[in-house]
Amino acid sequence: MKLKSLWFISSLLIGAFAFSDKHGNLGSGVLKQTAAGSFYSSQETMDQGFPFSDVVVVSGELVFLSGLVGTDLEGELVDGGLVPESHAIFRQMQNHLDQMGLDLDDVVKCLVMIDNIDEWADFNKIYTSYFKPPYPARSAFGADGLALGAALELECTAVKR
Repeated sequence: MKLKSLWFISSLLIGAFAFSDKHGNLGSGVLKQTAAGSFYSSQETMDQGFPFSDVVVVSGELVFLSGLVGTDLEGELVDGGLVPESHAIFRQMQNHLDQMGLDLDDVVKCLVMIDNIDEWADFNKIYTSYFKPPYPARSAFGADGLALGAALELECTAVKR
């Protein structure tokens, strides 16, 4: 029983630092610790009333980023379609990862949901400008009716080392 208690306390301590920067700051947002993991919602997500956490860290190692659509700082979909939306998604992703001391090199898996599969080649050009080989594992599917009428949604998993 002592070992189990020690593991739980260690997990909570690891989780407490999972979202802090090198100075221990969380930035704006809310962090909730549970036995399942650490749940972080940015101030932007809370202001928009979105029903999800931006990032969840499990066992202090697995980092799940919720699906991102290409929004600006006010939470509005950026104008121009797939290309500017994709760049906005990567800006958001890099900000979320940075909150945990991670970067795109720590991403191990992505799921791409794209409204118009004919734009797949355009997305791949942008994707490969942010990720470098070896690339994360990836799955994709065509999806109609994405949030805010987005052309694309991207969900990723990273590992905290």
